[in-house]
Amino acid sequence: MQYPHARILVFCKAPQAGKVKTRLAKNIGETAAKVVHEHLAWHCLQQMLGFAVAPVELWCAPDMDHDFFSYCHTQLGIPLKQQVGNDLGQRMQHAMNETLCNHAPVVLIGTDCPALTADYLQSACAAVSQNKTVIVPAEDGGYVLLGMNKLQPELFIDMPWGTSQVYTETMTRVTGEVETLKPLWDIDYIADLRRLHATSDIPLGEQFQAYLETLGLS
Repeated sequence: MQYPHARILVFCKAPQAGKVKTRLAKNIGETAAKVVHEHLAWHCLQQMLGFAVAPVELWCAPDMDHDFFSYCHTQLGIPLKQQVGNDLGQRMQHAMNETLCNHAPVVLIGTDCPALTADYLQSACAAVSQNKTVIVPAEDGGYVLLGMNKLQPELFIDMPWGTSQVYTETMTRVTGEVETLKPLWDIDYIADLRRLHATSDIPLGEQFQAYLETLGLS
């Protein structure tokens, strides 16, 4: 473990049809979108644990009671934490604030960026250890990783979540030294899923690969 005092916070919604990957569901249906979400989350957790950059926590919404979360805890030994707040910004701020009371650096990610590598996590933890805020932009205008060792509440309040303005707005508000890593892509639309299916350098598990085949993405 390279950064044993750090924490990687993985934000994840319970895999429920109609409540996850709603933009993707418009093309493949709500049930298939739910299954893709579940596969992405499982892949993300396995990768983060395998990288052994820092201890990993799974932050669950709307609660920790879903069978998928219990399975992750049982099979992977990953600690479960409850997201708290009325919107994404409040939930992120709460998680960051709670964790920073005892650990630093803290890096927060979602589950829908399978292109995120160990190198990115190492670079992020190294930057935050040097008192920088680190951000990995998403190609669609959001971001896929945020790291800090001191809470900046202004990054979480009245942010246009889910739009192409999130990264730009975040950069106008952030204070202190910032390190921006190379942008990555995440999975929101059918085109992203096709890109994932066609990418050979992301080590998806056999079950995930097999499920993508059933969707006729080629």
